[in-house]
Amino acid sequence: MDSSIFDAYWAERQPDRSDMAEFWTRRASSFNAHGGEADSSAYRQGLVARVAARAGIGKQDAVLDVGCGPGRHALEFAQLAGSVEGSDIAPGMIECAKANALETKVNNASFRVLDWAEADLKMLGWVKRFKLVFASRTPAIYDRSTLNKMTEASSGYCCLLTQVTGDNSVRRALAPIAGDDKREDMTRRGLYCAFNILWLQGFYPEVEYLERSWDSECTVDEAILMYTRHFNSRGQLSEDQQAAIAGRLREISNNGTVREQGHSRIALLFWKAST
Repeated sequence: MDSSIFDAYWAERQPDRSDMAEFWTRRASSFNAHGGEADSSAYRQGLVARVAARAGIGKQDAVLDVGCGPGRHALEFAQLAGSVEGSDIAPGMIECAKANALETKVNNASFRVLDWAEADLKMLGWVKRFKLVFASRTPAIYDRSTLNKMTEASSGYCCLLTQVTGDNSVRRALAPIAGDDKREDMTRRGLYCAFNILWLQGFYPEVEYLERSWDSECTVDEAILMYTRHFNSRGQLSEDQQAAIAGRLREISNNGTVREQGHSRIALLFWKAST
């Protein structure tokens, strides 16, 4: 089979990447706050313990977290590994990650602003440097090249988390405005393409599924930014649609806050970095 069909299929679901660093920097503060909530912390601790055990991570090992955001996963891995590196395209996320490391007194984790797509692994000294390369629900892994870099940086294992299904109360309310009532296949493509590319390269990727529910809040302005971008990534919105989405979010807000309740199924894609 020609694996290039998966390159094309994966490319169809990509959002505009030109403002990725700015978008995630604007979201960094609230994203970090949500990650510090008790239910998020419990979920993350269980996930990290599970992945670390599967990869055989110990105090002699190094871990890389690609698209680390505010560093919450990386700091959990730091409790189990010898050293952890975290990278993210958004300076605001890295600021949060460094602050979280200081607050939790973790001194074996370091963070840097880095566009994974442009990263030179040889220059960084990262070729086969890490026992585990981890990436959780991040736009940093979006095609064959960025996926292959995970393998190239690993001397042991790789783990990619991606959402495959999701029910979100706010997206459900906005979908008719965006003309996006049923687009589940867009969400699943990341897993489908990554698995098949790895399989056709001679790897034996394994998949597990995790269930997660959440209840979160954000400001109206952040909700407009976030949901407009989400629906634009699935088909360009008209100006009228964008205005209608903003109006609907203001309608359902309470004292300037939009509440979101949801449930998602997350795929944990795990593979050994040697064929």
